[in-house]
Amino acid sequence: MNIVLTYQDLPGRIRALVHMNDDGSYTIIINARCNWETQKAAVIHELMHIKGNDFGADVQADMLEKLLHGQPCAADLDDFRFFIAG
Repeated sequence: MNIVLTYQDLPGRIRALVHMNDDGSYTIIINARCNWETQKAAVIHELMHIKGNDFGADVQADMLEKLLHGQPCAADLDDFRFFIAG
């Protein structure tokens, strides 16, 4: 599964967000204002959304966030291929 990482200045309360692309890949937009540790945790959080197939879920986004924040990180990074967008 292909993941495109891009860094942009986002509002402070948003650490990262993920978008499913038309070709089946995903783009994770990472807040460039956050430090490296926060960025890394945010990417892992977004990967959990991808692994959980949360894009097809009929659950509201705020409820999904609450559920995911209570879960331990179980992302297997071997399933992902990362590309850094310039």
